[in-house]
Amino acid sequence: MKQIKQFLLLGLFSTAIDYIIYSLLILLSVYYVIAVIVGYSLGLLFNYHMGRKYIFTKGIKLKNRHYEFFSVATIAFVGMLLNIIIVKLLSYMLFSLNPLYSRIIAIGIVFFWNYFLRKIFVYH
Repeated sequence: MKQIKQFLLLGLFSTAIDYIIYSLLILLSVYYVIAVIVGYSLGLLFNYHMGRKYIFTKGIKLKNRHYEFFSVATIAFVGMLLNIIIVKLLSYMLFSLNPLYSRIIAIGIVFFWNYFLRKIFVYH
């Protein structure tokens, strides 16, 4: 339980980086898919580095750090696609929700995807 709380706290910081960059790009009229990719990628790099250093310090299933990062990045890539799909559905297809708000919903959903898949497939 302590680990998920730490991951949640790290996720808040990573999400802040992601969301601030995403919001700035949206306000600058950058296409929402590009804004998601840029914000999410920078948040991911911060999250991976800090998560490896402070949260997932034991029980690494993958001994090669490059494979570990590739695994985390693959999980995150699918999470990023989920973010794009959720924003598209909520803001551009099903509803006309402001994309800044739909992204908050997407982030909440994808948090659980990222944590549980990292916990199951990358770390013990």
